[in-house]
Amino acid sequence: MTANRDTDAAWKYHNGTKHSYHSVRVHPHFLDWDNKPLLFKIYPTLEVMRLAKEFKQTGVTALSAIATTNVPVQGEAVPDLEKLAHLLFLSAGVTKSLHRRALRDRTVHCLC
Repeated sequence: MTANRDTDAAWKYHNGTKHSYHSVRVHPHFLDWDNKPLLFKIYPTLEVMRLAKEFKQTGVTALSAIATTNVPVQGEAVPDLEKLAHLLFLSAGVTKSLHRRALRDRTVHCLC
């Protein structure tokens, strides 16, 4: 058995360090909202680079794109700044927010 498949050590650590009903009640944890980290990493010595927010339509719907199989690999591809901005915008950025009474404090992120 490889070391990565030997889960006994992981279970032993987990069971030895997990919270018990008693420990949670005796030492309650409170969030210190004034001590939370910044939401984004700040690089003060780097030049600000504005990324595009408008992108060309691909003509392929999202469901068609993820349902496609057997797409031939065309070698290594390094995205240019426009493609990288598009990827970040669609995957890591909040593009729109929708607030409704039923959702209360939740924000729904959509790519519409």
